[in-house]
Amino acid sequence: MTEANRTSAKDSPAERAQIVVVGGGLAGLLLSYVVAASCRDRISVTLIERALPETPEASLDTRATAISRESKALLESWELWQAVSAGAQPIEDIHVSRSARFGSATLRDPLQDLEPMGWVIENSVFQQALISNGAAEGVTLLEGAEVVAFSATGDRPLLTLNTGNVLEADLVVIADGANSSLRSALGIGAVHHAPSQFAIAVNCETEAGATGVAYERFTPEGPLALLPIPNTSSTRARYNVIWCAHQERQTELMALSDEGFIEALQAEFGWRAGKIARVGRRTGWPLGRVAARELVRARCVLLGNSAHTLHPVAGQGFNLSLRDVERLATLISAEAENPSPFDSVERLSVFADMSRDDHEQTIGATSLLAEMLDSPSTVIDSVASVALSALDLSGGIKRGVAQFGMGRR
Repeated sequence: MTEANRTSAKDSPAERAQIVVVGGGLAGLLLSYVVAASCRDRISVTLIERALPETPEASLDTRATAISRESKALLESWELWQAVSAGAQPIEDIHVSRSARFGSATLRDPLQDLEPMGWVIENSVFQQALISNGAAEGVTLLEGAEVVAFSATGDRPLLTLNTGNVLEADLVVIADGANSSLRSALGIGAVHHAPSQFAIAVNCETEAGATGVAYERFTPEGPLALLPIPNTSSTRARYNVIWCAHQERQTELMALSDEGFIEALQAEFGWRAGKIARVGRRTGWPLGRVAARELVRARCVLLGNSAHTLHPVAGQGFNLSLRDVERLATLISAEAENPSPFDSVERLSVFADMSRDDHEQTIGATSLLAEMLDSPSTVIDSVASVALSALDLSGGIKRGVAQFGMGRR
């Protein structure tokens, strides 16, 4: 966005809006719904999204997100769980192993209660529930709209859309992804960690009955995770696969035929989940990590991947975003009672203050784990294998690791 663009935005007649959320990913959709539901008749919410993902026609082309017990409790408190539970697969256990090394562990503690350790929800189910529930609560969805100019130098932020409309917002929630253009337009810096690993996401179907077990296998190039996803077959299981590898290997895997990819996946993962029968469409991306240096500016707040993009090794990213949604929605609800809501950056900074420790701990622990697992050190290899063997014998350690692994603090 150029300075000329920002100037032209100021010269255009503006429509007044209260909360404008930029970005219709899960974090943006979720905040829009929660704020609209909790601030009925007090706050209006406008959501801007260039293109919502289409619901995949093929069952093996869906994507999924893992949530923790804590996150499920939040969804229940927001009256969303019933809408997404039909597309949620319980995780009854997590099996952890290392490729070509001794040592493995299951994280289910037999002394714990019988509630699932977490759930895997298909993104299409999640998205449709948030869109329909948001519409019912009065969220205005501007699908096909894109911010082409942005200014936050006046009394209120101005957003010029590709439609020619200009919105003057009381508060802008920036949820437009890791490479956020609005974050850059505000001059908010971010700590970028160049990717040493690249990911492949794909669904697979195995010739084994569903067990509700999630698998994480640590390979020399990065983690390989199989998350169980909902399935109607009693003789086959479906998994959402996240395979992390170095760039050369990822490029090779993306270029393989389905048959060649199945062979490579079976060789790397093994047979614990059964014979892999089919795979869906593959997508790939670099696993760079991003952490914004600031979360709040005057009448602007960062949320989701624009605030923090984590390595998927421990499934922490979306669970952290859910906690951010809770904190920000609580603050917005309180501000709605103010005669001049969102006019104080000091009051908005409460969100950053509430989030700081959670962000530092979660980002730090996830980054450390990702770096350790990407290390070629034989010492780390040996220690990790011994640790996995010890973990399988220790209920107390197992509980702590399981809680972190499912996004719990």
